[in-house]
Formats: sequence, C-alpha cells, structure tokens
Amino acid sequence: MRLTLINLLSRAGLCALLLLMMPLVFTSKAHADGAFVQQAIGFTGHGTLALAVPLTAAMSTGRPSFWAPRAPSARFAPETTLAASGGNFASTLQIGNYNSVFQAQAGSGNISNVGIIKGDYNKVGVLQAGHSLRSNLLLVNTTGLSVGVIQPNRSAPVNMLIARLPNGGLLIKR
Repeated sequence: MRLTLINLLSRAGLCALLLLMMPLVFTSKAHADGAFVQQAIGFTGHGTLALAVPLTAAMSTGRPSFWAPRAPSARFAPETTLAASGGNFASTLQIGNYNSVFQAQAGSGNISNVGIIKGDYNKVGVLQAGHSLRSNLLLVNTTGLSVGVIQPNRSAPVNMLIARLPNGGLLIKR
C-alpha cells in the first residue's frame, strides 16, 4: 500500500478540522418530551378548538409549557415491585435463542430465579405451591434441555447448576 505525504497531510488536516468543529455541533441542549402527547380538551362548539395550554403561557416562554423539561416520575416499574398477592417473586435471565421459561407460584413469600446463559431451545418450568419456598436454577451452555422444578409446601430449597462442559459432558450440581 502506498501512502504519499500529501495524502497523509490532507487526512490529518480533515481530522483536525472535524475535531475543532465538534464542540460547535454538540453545544446545543436537548430536551426530551414526556412519554405521552398532550391532548386538546375538545371543541368549544363554535368550530374552534379549546387548547389544553392557555395561549398566554405559550406566548410568555415562546413555546407551550408542556414542552418544558419534566422531572421523572417516582413510580417504580411493575417488574421491580412486589405484587399484592403475598410477596411472591419470580425472575428470569435468558441469554440465548428460543428458550422458554414458565414460573407459577401459589402461596406467599415464594422466590424463584431461573437463568439460562448461552443456551438454545431450552424449556424450564417452575411450580411452587406453598409458603416461603426458594428455588435457583442456572443452565449454562445447554441445548434442548427440558427441566421441571416442582416444590410442594415445606419442601427444601432447590439450588441447581446444569452446565454443558467443553468435552461434551453434562455437569449437574445440586
């Protein structure tokens, strides 16, 4: 590959010019709108539209007040809060393709964690019927496994690792 001195200097000059222009491009502030579009209240009956924001507020700032930046809401996402059905918790981590996980809990205070890492076509089912039951199941590098965990009331916690080893063997650790 041949590189001439003029070619290198022209590329270096272009890079320097772009580096000098970057602060000019990224100095403007960006504001995100809310997740919902503000709706008009409705028609006044005379063919005119009653706006949700008075025109005086829009004229004082130059834009309607609903475009102003807002503080995020203090509500938590549904999956991070405990349900009102007895404090059951089920979490799933899937890294792979075509895996399916089903978790059903009856009772109260049950916790179930299922993880599939680098797995394909696995099927996992967890059924917990009781109070304060615990299960942790992790599948690593597996393909086409079907695993079922059934926990009746007063059963021992289930902690299980199932991993496909590099030599093709299957490690099952309880």
